[in-house]
Amino acid sequence: MKNIIKIAFIIVAGILVACNNQEPVFPDYYYTSVYFPIQYPARTLILGEYSEGDNSMDLEGRFEIGVTMSGVYSNKVDRKVYFEIDNSLLDNVANVRALPATHYTLELASPVTIPAGSMKGRITVQLTEAFFNDTLAIAPVKNTNYVIPLVITQIENLDSLLSGIPAVQSPRVHAIEDWEALPQDFTMYGIKYMNEYHGHYLRRGVDVMTKSSGETVSSTYHADYVVRDELVMLTTSGRNKVMYENMVRRGTEGSPGNVKMELNFSDGNTGSISGVRDGQYNVSGVGKFVPDGDEWGGKAQDVIYLDYSYTDVANSETHAVKDTLVIRDRAAIFEEYSVALFD
Repeated sequence: MKNIIKIAFIIVAGILVACNNQEPVFPDYYYTSVYFPIQYPARTLILGEYSEGDNSMDLEGRFEIGVTMSGVYSNKVDRKVYFEIDNSLLDNVANVRALPATHYTLELASPVTIPAGSMKGRITVQLTEAFFNDTLAIAPVKNTNYVIPLVITQIENLDSLLSGIPAVQSPRVHAIEDWEALPQDFTMYGIKYMNEYHGHYLRRGVDVMTKSSGETVSSTYHADYVVRDELVMLTTSGRNKVMYENMVRRGTEGSPGNVKMELNFSDGNTGSISGVRDGQYNVSGVGKFVPDGDEWGGKAQDVIYLDYSYTDVANSETHAVKDTLVIRDRAAIFEEYSVALFD
């Protein structure tokens, strides 16, 4: 009896060991598909220092538009995806336009290859200097002005293209209600950029206000720790320009609002400060960008020093301000935009 129990134990243990050592194997799906994973991305090239990811291609003015395949666990052969620029995708679209041909080149012509060992093919785009000198290459979050409209036209070594299932006889490509399953055989790839000064900054400084009587009132804003200083945003307005604003500080008296200005670093890391066109204050001054010139979190951080003055005409007061802005983050996020159609 003991021998029987021992033999049964050995058999069960052997089965368990065999099960634990064997990797589960699943069959591939019965057909393969290819598609653009995102139809309306808003890709932002990040210029300058970026500690939160790899922006090496961005610094070269390059980016990739990807096609993706599905249906296999491991891709064992090269597959080809033919594509073309299709400006008809922009018919009846109100809020974006095709990126001008002068602004970019495709590094390789159609087709793009999904190589063995990968599930993705990459169409590499090289931007020209004309792109960075164009103000339409700048746009707010979740918006874009320029797109590259691409459509897949033919496939090799792939079974199907996700071209959508229409819900009506003549579906409009961008109208969600016209589709049971949305088409993914195209992308209107939005592209824009942020310059090296764009981002969230931690601000400290002093504002010396002079009244018409000659009395001065000093306002100092500086927390015990840099990370607790005021958080402000510098927004790209040109290749070397950013928009910035600060509160009009009047001591214990009420503030009339914010003073808006533009920083221009066209002369290397030394720049000028001027008021905006619709601003009510006559702003002038200078700024300096210093890489790794300050620190927080035990790490060196980029910093901008500002020295400017302006006049609050309504209150007959002048202000002399010195601000220190320490970078917190580049304000880079994943973005998609929404298409607006003409009625």
